[in-house]
Amino acid sequence: MTQSSSDLTQLFTGICRLEHALALMEWDQATLCSEAGQAARGEAMAELHSEIHRRLNQSWVAEALAQAPSDTAEQRRMLTLMSRRHKEATLLDEAFVRRKVTLSVACETAWRRAREENHFSYFADAFTPLLTLLKEEGVRRAEPGEPLYQALLKKFEPDLSLDGLNALFAPVEAQLPELIQQASARSAQRTAEPLPRIGVEEQKRVAERLAHQLGFDPDAGRIDVSTHPFTAGVPGDIRITSRYDRDNLLSGFYSMIHEVGHARFEQGIDSRWHQTPMARVQSAGLHEAQALAFEMQLAREPEFLKWLSQRLQQEWGSHAGLSAANLQAHVHRVTPSLIRVEADEVTYPAHILLRLRLEQALLSGDLPLNDLPDAWNRGMEQLLGVTPSNDREGCLQDIHWCFAEFGYFPSYALGAMLAAQQFEGLRQQTGWQQPVPERHLWVCDQLSQTIWHRGGSQDLNQAALDISGSPLSAEPLLTHLRRRYLED
Repeated sequence: MTQSSSDLTQLFTGICRLEHALALMEWDQATLCSEAGQAARGEAMAELHSEIHRRLNQSWVAEALAQAPSDTAEQRRMLTLMSRRHKEATLLDEAFVRRKVTLSVACETAWRRAREENHFSYFADAFTPLLTLLKEEGVRRAEPGEPLYQALLKKFEPDLSLDGLNALFAPVEAQLPELIQQASARSAQRTAEPLPRIGVEEQKRVAERLAHQLGFDPDAGRIDVSTHPFTAGVPGDIRITSRYDRDNLLSGFYSMIHEVGHARFEQGIDSRWHQTPMARVQSAGLHEAQALAFEMQLAREPEFLKWLSQRLQQEWGSHAGLSAANLQAHVHRVTPSLIRVEADEVTYPAHILLRLRLEQALLSGDLPLNDLPDAWNRGMEQLLGVTPSNDREGCLQDIHWCFAEFGYFPSYALGAMLAAQQFEGLRQQTGWQQPVPERHLWVCDQLSQTIWHRGGSQDLNQAALDISGSPLSAEPLLTHLRRRYLED
């Protein structure tokens, strides 16, 4: 029996449904699942990953893909995405997939304990076999002569080479030290009143209301709390989380704003792509750009801060710490700091440069895993002039390596570049002159038309071309940082 394009459609619809179940299991693992349940959860997730892999690797799939119609641009793109998934499945056997998921879940459990107790060895013991597996995955994925890191990078940025990545990062690495120095000196001249200390439950209530005001659809998702903020789920069922600090009111708010940007992208994908490969955004940098468009571009503009100030004072009364001017003094403060997710907009790329260096060194074997804490501390001192006092503030602060996904961190800096490039043009249009929240609604409409509704139909560079007419570049980001932090 010869399989047809309708069989391919049915195959990928089933896979999308299984991935929906996986996404909810991952969300539950980070928010509700007990520590005792983690091992069984890992086995269940491995079973689902294994089933997806088995379905993709059926003998008839390659022939059906070769015979699938490709008359329209839409058909060609769908075929590209299906073929990409099938190729990945042929590179990694079922036992490998199962082993990776099981080790990842165990590593995440160890990371949570290591971070809580500030004990690097707990993480190192669990990550050692995962790092070995990661190197093996790089070998399996690499084309002849291709660096292992590039082979892993393609999972997150399919149309970007390692040379292309280095070319994009080169001007940032060259210009960022002086920019940080100048912006930090300028920031130090400004004074800021302390923010009020607000209880976590009160922060959570108001942050969730803010998420709804920014367009998050509660009928198509939910909001929770986790150790590390994240977005999970599928279009139509999006889960976002934040975390809160009684002594840092804005930390939880800006984490929420960031995740709402991710969620708006997912909730904005054209419904006809749901349960197809087109609902899966191909570029992690493109996804991060939408989150950073909210967190760094929109939510740090003076007009937005004035609007936010009014709403916070409606909730908690008049307070000098909640004035628009004081909020701006806090969110425009530039100070080299230890924690990536709490870093200011100017120093943030340095955190990504550090992780990029360390990932490549760990993958090549130039950096033994046990030397990671010292290498991390030296890198922080070199790039930002600060040194962690413990591993919780250092190499244990991020959860990402537990998932054995080297190549993802660059997407944060790529997203910052694209977000700046998106807004470079938007700021020149008449719609930008509207007051908040009308401006916010207009911006979301623009992003929906050019980015969100298209889902996985475009990769990073195509999105940059479509929204700005130019290839992705670091220059709009550097120009934006100088304008906001050295000129305003």
